[in-house]
Amino acid sequence: MLWSNTLKLNNTAALKRLSIAILQSFLLLAITGCSTGYNNDGNSVFYNYWNEGNGQHHRQLDADPKTFNVLEFSSYAKDEKTVYFEGQEIIGADAASFVALGDCYGKDKHSGWYGKDTIQTSRGSSFTVINDHYSTDGFDVFYNTDPLHMKEPANFRFVAGEGEYQSWTTDGNNYFFNSYKIPSADYTHVTFYPNSGGLAKDLNRAYFLDHALNYDITGKHVVDTIDVASFEVMGYMECKDKYGCINVYHGRENCDE
Repeated sequence: MLWSNTLKLNNTAALKRLSIAILQSFLLLAITGCSTGYNNDGNSVFYNYWNEGNGQHHRQLDADPKTFNVLEFSSYAKDEKTVYFEGQEIIGADAASFVALGDCYGKDKHSGWYGKDTIQTSRGSSFTVINDHYSTDGFDVFYNTDPLHMKEPANFRFVAGEGEYQSWTTDGNNYFFNSYKIPSADYTHVTFYPNSGGLAKDLNRAYFLDHALNYDITGKHVVDTIDVASFEVMGYMECKDKYGCINVYHGRENCDE
């Protein structure tokens, strides 16, 4: 009986020690194991990131610890010569003038930046952020890195989907779906379809993204006639007219497909 009680006590103590060890491991993992971001120990600079498949990673940066600092939006950092976004060097960015404007936006004296990519044709001196996907320099409006080439950027406004991934905007001359300009010359009579994936029409044609729906994205003619009067959108990239259903990539199809 004494041996049995001693065994139980030993097992209980062992289980307690194991539980404490497991708890300490989880606490350590919670504190450091899943951490992401920059770490400057005074001698070297590292970027810590987490990968679902491979776990925690630490990448040493070719950065100067003495001049390195994390910017207001911590996805960005810089030293005296180089700017970084999520641990990756931003090629061409001017470190001296670079400021972070958001989690994915920054600017220097030359241009605006989206992540680690330059925003084409943007002017850094007047560059400002509109929301997570849109920005402007006063001379144009940009979707992520793409210029929209708006005729009147001062009149830019959202007409559907503001703050969402799929947005419709206008400058009073054309309608845009994300970075695509609807190529209608009849602005007054354009009907656009929110949550359609980029479908629109005017009195003469139906459109998908930046081209007439009669053509696919490569410019190949895939539909001879679309009856605009009966054209309707049933859902995301789903549409039809009185002649039947239309696949936005391939042309006519059976409505039960």
